[in-house]
Amino acid sequence: MTAARAAVEIIDHTLARHAEGASHMAEGYTRTHPGNIGVCLGTSGPAGTDMITGLCSATGDSIPILCITGQAPTAVIHKEDFQAVDIAAIARPVTKMAVTVLEAAQVPGVFQQAFHLMRSGRPGPVLIDLPVDVQLTEIECDPDTYAPLPIHRPAATRAQIDKALGMVNAARRPLIVAGGGIIGADACALLVEFAELTGTPVVPTLMGWGAIPDGHELNAGMVGLQTSHRYGNATFLESDFVLGIGNPWANRHTGRLDVYTRGRTFAHVDIDPTQIGRIFAPAYGIPSDAGAALALFVEAAKELKAAGALPDRTAWAAAAQHRRAALQRRTHFDDVPIKPQRVGRR
Repeated sequence: MTAARAAVEIIDHTLARHAEGASHMAEGYTRTHPGNIGVCLGTSGPAGTDMITGLCSATGDSIPILCITGQAPTAVIHKEDFQAVDIAAIARPVTKMAVTVLEAAQVPGVFQQAFHLMRSGRPGPVLIDLPVDVQLTEIECDPDTYAPLPIHRPAATRAQIDKALGMVNAARRPLIVAGGGIIGADACALLVEFAELTGTPVVPTLMGWGAIPDGHELNAGMVGLQTSHRYGNATFLESDFVLGIGNPWANRHTGRLDVYTRGRTFAHVDIDPTQIGRIFAPAYGIPSDAGAALALFVEAAKELKAAGALPDRTAWAAAAQHRRAALQRRTHFDDVPIKPQRVGRR
């Protein structure tokens, strides 16, 4: 009881007015508290079905959250009982694991597995469904003896990094596409260091926005639909090689694939091996955590720089910044009523 009481005291509970909102709040908590995982709880039936949107969002953006739902007693599951929904079956396509726990003795192990899965490989959400009789059953459990399961993240080899870096160096106009996997791996500083060592402009995706400061001289702008910059698209279309790190090539970023891929070669680094080649086939793919890969990229680039073996990218980087200065969207409207572009102008 002492350990359980101490554990409860460190939980900061926030009351949500709607279960879908609670799932989005959990996602927001994870995004803003690196290393921690947001948890949301809901009642049986409609709370779980409402949380599906939040789970889908978290899966798409590789954000680990834990949804815990109540459930009818195990004896009446699948017997049309009040609010008895097979939420595990509904949530399975949009989670890394969705399970209804039917035996109280399995609860500690299920939670241990959940946190292992949420953090391993490509991060993502988990749903645990707890029937009321399972919740009320007392079991012997010593939480002080439990330890987290080892987190699995694939890591690139030096040989893989040397090959990919050789492709960067062989290109005349290379770009780095920086995805959310870099932020998730807390590897933004490594990305900037690698870009600066090689003089390679960086295109952040929407999920990777912030991986390189907006004002950095190697930030080439965003590419694609809706969230793109004119200068970012223009620079991308001038490139001949693209190194994607921690990004899934989502269509809001790529737009039409025939235009996006024509005339350029791609290498792709992603923590999820199934993402490599899923949208289009790169010339080279590396299944790896972004942080592990970037650490080796920096190491290899430093060695090449010391040997004087890195090409000079000054003109290419300067051209990207020239487009950034010349292709800004118009904001100086003098229309009445006032246009929002003018209001937002800095």
